[in-house]
Amino acid sequence: MNPDSAFLFFVALFLLLIINSVLLQLVSATPTALPFQLLSLLSLKSAIKDPFSSFHDWDPTPTFTKSGFQDPIWCSWSGVECHPNSPEITSLDLSRRNLSGYIPSEIKYLTSLIHLNLSGNSFLGPFPTAIFDLSHLRTLDISHNNFTSIFPPGISKLKFLNVFNAYSNNFTGPLPLDLAHLHFLERLNLGGSYFNGRIPGSYGGFSRLKYLHLAGNILEGQIPEQLAYLTQIERMEIGYNTFSGGIPSEFPLLLNLKYLDIAGANLSGTLPWDIGNMTKLQNLLLFKNRITGEIPQSLGKLEALEELDLSENQLTGAIPSDLYNMKELTELSLMGNDLSGEIPEALGDLPNLASVQLWNNSLTGPLPQKLGSNDKLLQVDVSSNMLTGPIPPNLCHGNKLFKLILFSNKLEHELPASLANCTSLTRFRIQNNRLNGSIPYGFGLLENLTFADFSNNNFSGEIPADFGNAVRLQYLNISQNAFGASLPENIWNSTRLEIFSASSSEIVGDIPDFIGCRSIYKIELQENNLNSSIPWTIGHCEKLLTLNLSLNSLTGIIPWEISTLPSITAIDLSRNLLTGTIPSNFQNCSTIESFNVSYNMLTGPIPSTGTIFPGLHPSSFIGNDGLCGEILAKPCAADTLTAGAIEVRQQQPRRTAGAIVWIMAVAFGIGLFVLVAGTRCFQAKYNRRFGGGDEEIGPWKLTAFQRLNFTAEDVLECMAMTDKILGMGSTGTVYKAEMPGGEIIAVKKLWGKYKENIRRRRGVLAEVDVLGNVRHRNIVRLLGCCSNRECTMLLYEYMPNGNLDDLLHGKNKGENFCADWMTRYKIALGVAQGICYLHHDCDPVIVHRDLKPSNILLDGEMEARVADFGVAKLIQTDESMSVIAGSYGYIAPEYAYTLQVDEKSDIYSYGVVLMEILSGKRSVESEFGDGNSIVDWVRSKVKIKDGINQILDSNGGASCASVKEEMVQMLRISLLCTSRNPADRPSMRDVVLMLQEAKPKRKLPGNVVAEC
Repeated sequence: MNPDSAFLFFVALFLLLIINSVLLQLVSATPTALPFQLLSLLSLKSAIKDPFSSFHDWDPTPTFTKSGFQDPIWCSWSGVECHPNSPEITSLDLSRRNLSGYIPSEIKYLTSLIHLNLSGNSFLGPFPTAIFDLSHLRTLDISHNNFTSIFPPGISKLKFLNVFNAYSNNFTGPLPLDLAHLHFLERLNLGGSYFNGRIPGSYGGFSRLKYLHLAGNILEGQIPEQLAYLTQIERMEIGYNTFSGGIPSEFPLLLNLKYLDIAGANLSGTLPWDIGNMTKLQNLLLFKNRITGEIPQSLGKLEALEELDLSENQLTGAIPSDLYNMKELTELSLMGNDLSGEIPEALGDLPNLASVQLWNNSLTGPLPQKLGSNDKLLQVDVSSNMLTGPIPPNLCHGNKLFKLILFSNKLEHELPASLANCTSLTRFRIQNNRLNGSIPYGFGLLENLTFADFSNNNFSGEIPADFGNAVRLQYLNISQNAFGASLPENIWNSTRLEIFSASSSEIVGDIPDFIGCRSIYKIELQENNLNSSIPWTIGHCEKLLTLNLSLNSLTGIIPWEISTLPSITAIDLSRNLLTGTIPSNFQNCSTIESFNVSYNMLTGPIPSTGTIFPGLHPSSFIGNDGLCGEILAKPCAADTLTAGAIEVRQQQPRRTAGAIVWIMAVAFGIGLFVLVAGTRCFQAKYNRRFGGGDEEIGPWKLTAFQRLNFTAEDVLECMAMTDKILGMGSTGTVYKAEMPGGEIIAVKKLWGKYKENIRRRRGVLAEVDVLGNVRHRNIVRLLGCCSNRECTMLLYEYMPNGNLDDLLHGKNKGENFCADWMTRYKIALGVAQGICYLHHDCDPVIVHRDLKPSNILLDGEMEARVADFGVAKLIQTDESMSVIAGSYGYIAPEYAYTLQVDEKSDIYSYGVVLMEILSGKRSVESEFGDGNSIVDWVRSKVKIKDGINQILDSNGGASCASVKEEMVQMLRISLLCTSRNPADRPSMRDVVLMLQEAKPKRKLPGNVVAEC
């Protein structure tokens, strides 16, 4: 090789070595930067349970080309975003994919990640600390998961973090302290978990924080004054905890605060006197606390305020007069306090006011007469005050008012005629006032009106005939007025009318023909001046349950058509002028529980066969001299004549005077014997029913669980006369009873026989004694128990709005209730809180065992009360447990092989109730398929496209996007509660917290119709 060739060879070799070195660097650099990102994503895919194949497009195969070079195709995978100029992953969004399992440690290889969203899934276990190695993170959202245990230290490594959202998890222990080192944090949400202890004072050191949410935990102690140093804070939600003390006096320094919610937090003390300095405040929510004192006058300086809710506190004094400054105010809620004085006239001048809730205070004086003139008023509730004067004439000036509640005041003068033209009105209650004049024509023509109560006023004149044309009216009460007129001839023609009450209203004339009576199940016309006969057309009222025509001047006979009504349970025709006999058809009517025809002019025998009359008290028939029969211990004339005829045939045709005397003596003896025997029979029946001296039956005993203003005798007397049956179930009949002092209670008379096992009854009373100590706002209160050895009657508080089953599936479906998602949510939360109390706060634990909509009662404000808990347990028999431990469609699947029910069984039943609330369907329907329940149906629907839309009830607001989102959150809760494995079901305490996290937006009730 010559020198030139050798030189060229060495140059070529040198260049080749340089090229190889560069290639080796490229090859070695690529695996360290890009494959680790791929490894991280594939590790996520393998560690996470993905029931709906959310990762179907995460396919690594195309990332390797024929040339062997790697192509970063992961940048096109769903949920993955890369830097626009490089293959570095900057955002990973796995939210709302129904994922579960755990987050692997390989996630730390996504070193360029800026945004990470894992929300809306079911990730379990402790929070993965590998995420703390993602030092470039700006946004971290882990909300709506099931992360547990104490929140681990190390989050301070994420020194550039702007947003941290951990809402709705199961974290325990204290709030993480090292969060305070995140100086760039602007939004912090730790609400809806089980964090306990105090709010660290260091949380006041976030110099850029604009949003703080700590609500729905178990935080206690005083609210730290250092939170007033959050100079940039705009929204603070720290309610639904158990703080001590009041609102820090330094809070008015939060000059940028727009939204403050410390509701349901056990706050005490007074409101800061300078609260008006928070001039940017738009929403002030402090309801359900123990705040005392007066409302500061400085509140009137909050000119930007849109919503003020100080309800359910202990506030006193007057409403500030400076309300006229609050030009943006839309919602004012001060209900449930002890406010006095007059309502400021300035309230009527507020241009945006839509909702006024002032009920249950001690307010006096007139309502602002300009109220409603702004054309925006939606609802007014000032009931249970001491207001006087006239009703403002322009309440419905904008024709948007849907609820007007004015009852239990001292309002005077005539009803404004404008209200009879308010087509938006759905609920109208003005009872217990001093209103006079006539009821204006037009209320019956209001197309949306469902509930109208005019009772206990001084109305007179004609009863408007348009009530008979009402298209949606379900409840009409015009009782206790002074009409002095007859009923309209078409009064029964209202197609949806269910309850009509016109008692004590000086109504005269005839009862109109019942032709057209379709939906009515209760008619109350007692204590009037009706003087006709009872129309035979009453047979058209096929759904009638209760008929009360007592204390009138009705004549003629009792129509036999009444006895043909298929559902009639209570009839009171007492104190009239009725003649003729009691139709014998009644003895075949098995539904009647109460029948009173006392003080008429009836004649003939009382039917003695069948199931009704032998069990009635004699007082139901007294005052009818011509009635006879065994129940009155008065033999009928035909029976006496027959007995005499037999005696005569036994004698010779001719008798002396002595023989005649002897015959008379025998007849007298027989009569005396019959009288004594009948008297003893009557006394035995009376004692058996009302606790006379019969030692076998025993006297009546009243066991009271709180101070009662009535006695056992009062209950018994009322039960003997009552005709107001609220319902019947497998355990007994429930009556509405008004005690002498005016208290209205519900009396449940348990089914039972005279010779019932005494030991079993003693068990009933022993368990009732335990249940009598239950005290919770969402549990129907057991007031007491009346019992002897024959009968047991349970005394409960009265629930005027019936039960959830009627509202979901009865005649009200699709109307006022079903359009109100807020009401559905409120009921669901109330039931959960009640069952949570039974499971976690009672010792021993009480398991309901038969939770279903018909056992969920609703009070006057639609607050849910769980009823009949433990009753199945109270009346245990030796029969199979399946007979008493639940209802078909609500029983947990494990019952089939364990034959036991516990707290997890209740939680399963509650999940079924949630599904009914969300879907509007019953637990078992034919469309679900043979042998399937609503749980099977829902689980099948969530697996298909648009299946959720088929589940959610459009009448409940599902057509509105914001409402649908909240309904989907509740659907997730229901699926958890109905897990087949009992161990997978959450505790009821967890359910309550999850529901609180899913609470609807507070402005929903007023806007849902307009927006959706």
